[in-house]
Amino acid sequence: MVEFSDVTFDIVPDFPDSLPHDREYFERLFFHLASFYADASHGNYVLTENNYTVWDDVVTLTQPMAYYGDNELQIERICEFTQETVQQIDDQIDYNDYDAIILIHAGAGEEAAPIRENEDQISSTFLSRRSLQAGLDPENDDFPGIETNDELYLTEFVIIPETEWQPDSVPNEDPIYGIFGVIAHQFGHQIGLPTLFDNDSSNGRSYGIGGFGVMGTGVWNANGFVPPLPCAWSRYYLGWEDDNIVEINSSFENLSLAFPMLEDEETPKLYKINISESEYFLIENRQQNPDGSFFINADGDTLATFTFETIAGQNVYPPGHAYAGQPKFSFMENSYTGCEWDFYLPGYGFGAAPENDGSGILIWHIDENVINQNFTPDFEVHSVNGDASHKGVDLEEADGIQQLDSTLHGYSSFYGSKDDSYREGNNTYFGKNYHNDIFSTPIADSYYGGIPLEIFNISSSDSIMTFSVEYEWALNAFFLGENPYSAATIDFNGDGNNEMFYLMPNGKMCLWEDDELYPNFPIYLLINSQVCNYFAFDEQTRSILIPSKSANNSTVFLYQIDYDLENYQDNILLLLERSWAASPVVNPDEDSENRVFIPLLVNNSIGSEIVILNADYEIIETLSFDEHISSNLIYKDNFLYFIDNSWIVHKITLPGYELEEFPLDIDVTLYPKISSALLVDIDLDDSDDFIITAANSILYVFDSTGNNLDGFPQEIPLHSTAVPSISDIDNNGYPEILIGGENTFAIFNKNGDVSKPNNELIDPDSSFIASGIIALNIDDDDEKEILGNMSRNRFCVWDNVNFNDFELNRNYNISFGSRSLNYPLISAYLDTGIDAFIPSNNGTIYRAGITATQTDIDAEIWQVEYANLQRTASLLAPSGESPENGNKVFNKAQTYFYPNPLSTTFNKAVNYHSQIPDETIILRIETYQNVDVKIKIFDIAANIIYENTSSCEIGFDNKINIDASDLSSGVYFVILSAKGKVLKLKFAIEK
Repeated sequence: MVEFSDVTFDIVPDFPDSLPHDREYFERLFFHLASFYADASHGNYVLTENNYTVWDDVVTLTQPMAYYGDNELQIERICEFTQETVQQIDDQIDYNDYDAIILIHAGAGEEAAPIRENEDQISSTFLSRRSLQAGLDPENDDFPGIETNDELYLTEFVIIPETEWQPDSVPNEDPIYGIFGVIAHQFGHQIGLPTLFDNDSSNGRSYGIGGFGVMGTGVWNANGFVPPLPCAWSRYYLGWEDDNIVEINSSFENLSLAFPMLEDEETPKLYKINISESEYFLIENRQQNPDGSFFINADGDTLATFTFETIAGQNVYPPGHAYAGQPKFSFMENSYTGCEWDFYLPGYGFGAAPENDGSGILIWHIDENVINQNFTPDFEVHSVNGDASHKGVDLEEADGIQQLDSTLHGYSSFYGSKDDSYREGNNTYFGKNYHNDIFSTPIADSYYGGIPLEIFNISSSDSIMTFSVEYEWALNAFFLGENPYSAATIDFNGDGNNEMFYLMPNGKMCLWEDDELYPNFPIYLLINSQVCNYFAFDEQTRSILIPSKSANNSTVFLYQIDYDLENYQDNILLLLERSWAASPVVNPDEDSENRVFIPLLVNNSIGSEIVILNADYEIIETLSFDEHISSNLIYKDNFLYFIDNSWIVHKITLPGYELEEFPLDIDVTLYPKISSALLVDIDLDDSDDFIITAANSILYVFDSTGNNLDGFPQEIPLHSTAVPSISDIDNNGYPEILIGGENTFAIFNKNGDVSKPNNELIDPDSSFIASGIIALNIDDDDEKEILGNMSRNRFCVWDNVNFNDFELNRNYNISFGSRSLNYPLISAYLDTGIDAFIPSNNGTIYRAGITATQTDIDAEIWQVEYANLQRTASLLAPSGESPENGNKVFNKAQTYFYPNPLSTTFNKAVNYHSQIPDETIILRIETYQNVDVKIKIFDIAANIIYENTSSCEIGFDNKINIDASDLSSGVYFVILSAKGKVLKLKFAIEK
């Protein structure tokens, strides 16, 4: 208890509470605080007299209150107030005995004063280490806190006043405010809760969660005398609802929901409706008058009554009062325990007539991405709802009038309204539809894209309410955890229709037919083992081949999953002291006796093996090698390939097993780890090329002899990368390399030129997870779109609008409940036609409708990881024919800059055979006619920096060397013109 040189505690009973503000008074205040948090936490947080001490002595500071309440030096003076208080009592208190310190000062708090009045008072606050640093030692980021004689550093303080009654207020005229709500709010910080009103005015003003929680403006519900319960997120965050919460990832009907203080251990008190791992809706039932008590007063008015436990000789309201004769709460005699804490939520908080009841279901939109960015448990960062346009904890106001998101609605902006809850007679639907009124009701959208979710059939307001949840479509394998292995549609039983197969990492397998689990599914691998690579599918036998391993990684297994087997499965391979090097590969040639290739590492050795199975899945050959297999296997045209840890290609001829070896042209000190290896004739020279991605984020392309293809290697401009896919995205006859990242993608042509979307996805994350992309015409426009599963669980589609200029298609920015780690699965499974299926973590498959045909799918050359379900990682590309046309001048696919970008840093890092190239960028031009080509290069300010004319011969690789030594970092634009035809290019320089 702290006094000032000019302001002391009011120990003479006086208006408005007629109580002396002494130790007994403040002990009663803490008794009520204990009641509040015991009820709010369902008994999980209990304060007793053994847990807190109201210190006997009163500290008198040296300065008047106005000194410490100076608003122009607010943080400095409040920290000085705190430090001086600690120093005065340091010799008398052992701070080791306490977890929290609350300083109660004489006088009123400025928070209850009218705006711009009584500015010499102190505002109640919570001080963290960051706050103390700002006030006492702002330049010292290592400031430890206020030091004590106990060799402790104190880093947290709550500061509240003795009263909120202003000294110049007029009794019976001016409003009376209490300090109970203030201490309940500030103590919430002490136990770890952040402020949930808007405490950052730099990016818009709002009132956060309003009066629907004590950490919002609910601190002032009932003028601060009856604070509301903490909101659903606050209770969820502190773990107080762990025994009462149900998590929802799929559709359910008529879910029951009890209000928080109902004595019912069976009915859930909170539902978590997942959008993603870090974004979700919390659904709670808040009741203002759960006992339904009403009172008809002398004027004939029917009023709801605030219920609390009465005592013998209970004080009542006097005659003439609207509640004359009804129980009146006594601060020193009554207890709040079990009272109707939420009675004064928006609704009865505006007047106790029955029609003002605002009870019902509250839907909270929680974005932990925002919370984690703007709040830390030590309060170093503390602004959860500081951005009015994107709060971390946001109430989805049922009436669609966003009072809490602005300051335009007066009283309703500060607290919210009775129509913000969902109930019969107000709004019973939360989803995709819009209310056909002047206001649109809230929609169940993620902050990062639409979601296929509806909450509907909401009941009338009651102590137990019901509602239904419908996700648009999902299959659920009831598995928890990440799943890197994709689903597949296969004709499992040979009836001509596809079933959906989904494998979990723990060996659980689900198979659905027409959305129903197939008889006897799910099944599990016979031996307790862990799946460790992609499965492969043998089209000839309709068998799924699953690689797995023992828990100690000492034994490998290969399982056959087949309709004709007992329990649908058989363990066809068991080898000791081996581990999987990569996925099995199935030979698509039905006539070959070499059907399955098993890549293995020999444990405790540098050697490796390829075990070869015949069509009956019997071992017919084991090929041994002295080196580790460091890539996936590649199969093409009776040749089998792998790359070892020294980047040497091993080429095996089938069926004779002759071995040819040759090195890849990579000049490094340490060989990078190979992420993926593919075999594609990318330049259509009738010779296959090796496409390799590595852990160093570099894309390598080598020809069939191991030499670098012109334009490669290239740095992959993504934070993280997935297994590439291949497609002729621009329909010029040449396949491109498609690499997906977490928020964007990169496409490389045969010359090493890279295309990316103009912008990354909004609100990207940094999970460093990439799922890959594929190309497919999904909207019947003869153009291929890019499809991928991106960060924040988003299925995204980009349109190719102008020669590899990609724009996000807003119709397909869809968020799902779990993250996908795989390509989208494009297939016909149900009678709905072709769909995009999203195999995701936690055993769930989602669906996004697309407009595509089986012809579109059949025409696409690369649909799943490693090309196909046989995992051959190869492509037989069509032979290239120059698209001769008498009217055409430029061969766009063969006209490009190299290297692009010209990166002196990257070039030096790659260091081609220790020869650092000079700062020259090469323009290569191929034309369909013998022409003179005019070349103009512009900087970003449209200044011409280069101009030339070059004679180009038909079919020749015409090279123009451009000295870039005087060019600065940036993007440059190029116009090539000849015979009235214009080609626009651009290149970048990084120095």
